[in-house]
Amino acid sequence: MRLSDAESELRERAATFADEHVEPAAVEHERNEKHPTDIVRAAAREGLTTTSLPAEYGGGGLGITGSLLVREELYAADPGIAEAITGSMFGCEIIADDGTEAQAERWVRPVTNGEVITGAAMTEPRGGSDFANIQTRARRDGDEYVLDGEKIFIGNGHIADAVLVFARTSDPDPPHRGISSFIVEAGTDGFHREPVEGYVGPGAMALGELTLDGARVPVEARVGEEGEGFYQAMRTMNGSRLEIAASSIGAARGALDHTIEYISERETFGKPVKDRQAVRHRIANYEARLEALRTFTYKTARDLEENVELAEEPAMAKLLAAQLAEEVASDAIQLHGGYGLIDEYRVEEYLRWSKIAQIYDGTNEVMRSIIAESVLDE
Repeated sequence: MRLSDAESELRERAATFADEHVEPAAVEHERNEKHPTDIVRAAAREGLTTTSLPAEYGGGGLGITGSLLVREELYAADPGIAEAITGSMFGCEIIADDGTEAQAERWVRPVTNGEVITGAAMTEPRGGSDFANIQTRARRDGDEYVLDGEKIFIGNGHIADAVLVFARTSDPDPPHRGISSFIVEAGTDGFHREPVEGYVGPGAMALGELTLDGARVPVEARVGEEGEGFYQAMRTMNGSRLEIAASSIGAARGALDHTIEYISERETFGKPVKDRQAVRHRIANYEARLEALRTFTYKTARDLEENVELAEEPAMAKLLAAQLAEEVASDAIQLHGGYGLIDEYRVEEYLRWSKIAQIYDGTNEVMRSIIAESVLDE
């Protein structure tokens, strides 16, 4: 795929930032389970956090392809810090596309400048993939909405300056038509947050659990019209799945690069590990699959920029890339032997992150259902 001059420059900038800022800090943030706020702000100053957002609000204006280029480079360096950087603008795409000018200026522009962090809250304790049947409610009360409900596994949930919360405003049939979205600011009365502890993912990730107990927001906090929330979320989902595919490709590449470096130096029984045929063939297979999947993913990104309804191909890319990331990371640990279990050697973090890639924005099972529907139910 040919990149424009702007895209090529962006990829080079992302790679340089990953080498100079992300990888050197990876082990420290993993051990301390510390959100890399300073690195996120530095990435924003480099224009790496909001490459796909509109230029009129300070974004890069490079669409989904620009986002994929940045993600691949950052996740190759460290999935945890990469999640913090790329997730700093959760919800902003919807605010930019469907919100008012005042909402975009209040939230999108400061995010592009690295001044604030946002989040988006869809998943609930009793439902993840079944987004159409969420139970969080928003009741109109004069010039305000009163929100009640719970959200779980929310990126930046407990650290964000504002969270785009999806809630039910009516009970139509089908139920997905009754969902709306609201910007809920940190510090709002009745809006309680705490971190999710003990999850498998990288320590630099910030996952929060949210409780809305009579939280009041002004009508002006609603994004778009009532009942548009489901469509807002679904419109961004195919791009998000491609972003996860590119992130998985980057993570697989990172794990493979660490492995190639290790097996090139390690000797067993008087022979370099890299010279053993079984190892060489394993590495060759992964290189071939990575290159093929990268080509497919970026081609799909170009197609999605022309047709936002494209669903089957993004599902394929996410499914295959997330699976590949797990396979590469698992073999990376195996080829490192006991050292693969030590965080200093980095590869075990890639394996932990790969399981997250197979769950969020639609599980592998959901991806298979989307693909099967396209193939079998036409």
